[in-house]
Amino acid sequence: MNTRADNHEKLFSFLKGSTILIISNIFLKAINFFLLPLYTNNLTPSMLGVSDSITTMTGFILPLLTLGLDSAYSAFYFEKNNPDRGKNVYSTLSFVFFMLGIVPLLFLFTCPSISALLFHTKKYSLEVMLSFLTVAVNLWFLPYSLEIRLKNRILAFGMVNMIASVSMLMLNILFVSVLKIGELSLILSAMIIGIEQLILFSSIVKSKPKRRDFKLDLLKDMLRFSVPMVPSVIMMWVLSLSDRYVILYFCGEAAVGIYGIGLRFTHLLNVIVNGISTAYTTYAFSSHEDQSAKEQYYYIFNITSIVLLLISFTTGLYGKEIISLMTEKAYLSSYRILRDMMFAQSFYAMSTIISYGIFFEKKSVYSLIAVSFASITNLLLNLALIPKYGIDAAAATTLIGYLIHLTISYYYSERLYPCNYGIKRIGVISFLMYIISLLFLEKAFLIKTFVWVFVLGLVFYLYRNLLYKLISFIRQLT
Repeated sequence: MNTRADNHEKLFSFLKGSTILIISNIFLKAINFFLLPLYTNNLTPSMLGVSDSITTMTGFILPLLTLGLDSAYSAFYFEKNNPDRGKNVYSTLSFVFFMLGIVPLLFLFTCPSISALLFHTKKYSLEVMLSFLTVAVNLWFLPYSLEIRLKNRILAFGMVNMIASVSMLMLNILFVSVLKIGELSLILSAMIIGIEQLILFSSIVKSKPKRRDFKLDLLKDMLRFSVPMVPSVIMMWVLSLSDRYVILYFCGEAAVGIYGIGLRFTHLLNVIVNGISTAYTTYAFSSHEDQSAKEQYYYIFNITSIVLLLISFTTGLYGKEIISLMTEKAYLSSYRILRDMMFAQSFYAMSTIISYGIFFEKKSVYSLIAVSFASITNLLLNLALIPKYGIDAAAATTLIGYLIHLTISYYYSERLYPCNYGIKRIGVISFLMYIISLLFLEKAFLIKTFVWVFVLGLVFYLYRNLLYKLISFIRQLT
C-alpha cells in the first residue's frame, strides 16, 4: 500500500497536470470567446444552425464508433502485477482504432442523402462529407493522445492542445471573416485541426504499436467492459445533443444557431473541466486504494464544483449584458438560456468526478442506468415543450436531465465506493445560486453587482476551512 507521501506526490502530479492544461487552454479559449462578435457578425443564425446541426451528428458518430474503448484504455492500463500491461493496451487499441476509423469513410457516398434528410436540400453535402472525414481522423489520433495522458506527459499533451487551439483560431478567422465561406467555415477548420493533432500526437509517442504486443484476450476483456457502455454513449448523446434536432425540426436552422451561441458560453467551463478531468483520470485510477485518497477526492470535487458554480452563477446573472456585448442583435434572445446551460454543464462535471466509484469497480451498467433515465426524461420533455416554448425549454430540460444524471450517478457510486463528497452542501449552494440568478436576471446592473458580491462572500465563508487547507497544501508543495 502506498504511503501518504506517495499519494501527495500523485496529487501534486494531478494538480500540476491540471494547471498546465488549464493555463494552456484558458488564454486561447478567452481569445476565441472574445472573437465571438466576429463570428456572429459574419455568420447568420441559419448558417450557424446548419454548422451546429452537422457537428451534432459528428458528436454522435465519434463516441459511438469509439465503443467505450477510451474508458477501457484507462481502466485496464494500470496493472501492478503486469509491467507490460500499458504497452499491450496501447498496441491492441491502436490497431482497433485504426480499423474503426475506416468505418466513417464507407459512408461518404451517403452525404447528399444525409444533407437532404436534415435540411431538405443536398447543398450541404460537402459539409457532411468533411464531418465524416473528421470522425475518421479523430479515431486515428485517439490512442496516441490517450497514451500521452496515461504516461502523465501532461506538458506535451497541453502543448498539442495549445498548438491546435491557435491553429483553430487562425483558421476560423480566415474562413469566417476573410474567405467568408459560411456554413463550411467551422467544419473545415475542425477537419484540418484533426489532421494536425494526428501528426503531432503520433510524433510525440516514440514507441509505435507493435503486432507482438497485440493481445486478443486483453481486447476481449476490454470489450466486455466497454461494449455495455455503448448504449450509455447513445443515451449521453440524447441527453446532451439531441435537442438540436428537435429544435431544428420544430423551430428551424436559425433557432439552432441562436441556441448554439448559448452552448458556446459553456466553453468557459470546459476549459476547467477538460483540464481537470484529463489529469484526474490517471490520478484517480492510480490512487483509489490509498488511505488518504477519499479525503483528496473530497477536496478536488468541492473546489472544482465551487469554481464551476461561481462561473455559472456569474454568467447566468449577467447573461443579458454579456450577450448584448458579445454578439449581434440577431442572437440577443440567447441570453435567456445561458443560466440553464451553464448550470447543466456544472452538474455534468460533478457527475463525471463522483462517477469514478462506478468505474473503479468496473460496473459500467450503473452508468448506463443513470444516463438512460436522464436522457429519456430529457427527450420526452423536449418533444413536449420545445414546440411551444422553443430554445428556452431545450435549455431547461437539459438542466433537468443533467441533474437527474448527477443524482443517480452519485447514488450508485456511493454504493460501490463510499466517499464523503459533501454533496448536500453543494446541492444547497447550487439551488441558491440558480434561484438568485433567475430572480435577478432582469434587474439593474448595480443591483446585480450587490447580489453577486453577497453570494461570493457567502460562499467563501461557508468554504473557508477548505480554502485554508488548500492554501496550506500548496505551501507544502512549494
